[in-house]
Amino acid sequence: MYNAKAYSVSSATSPLVPTTITRRDPTDNDVQIEILFCGICHSDLHQARNEWSAMPTAYPCVPGHEIVGRVTKVGSAVTKFKPGDLAGFMQLGQVVRSALEAAAIAHTAGH
Repeated sequence: MYNAKAYSVSSATSPLVPTTITRRDPTDNDVQIEILFCGICHSDLHQARNEWSAMPTAYPCVPGHEIVGRVTKVGSAVTKFKPGDLAGFMQLGQVVRSALEAAAIAHTAGH
């Protein structure tokens, strides 16, 4: 486990604030990236504000699902990325429900 920086909301009415969250260590199939840019779109704001009744928000919530960063580590089964590569991640169809599951994601599948 390690700590990562993120911006989160603690309730539907709270502002985005800097925070530190705990992440699991990368596995053989993971690509770890240093986040350089993360987009926030209207769907992230709806999720952060708990405005989708079919998908209640779990707090703390780290909105953002469009990420660009630099690869810092790859698992032994990863073949398409190497440290130093630029990488992008965009998660559609599922919105972040808990701290940094997609927003400031440090791990993405990449083999």
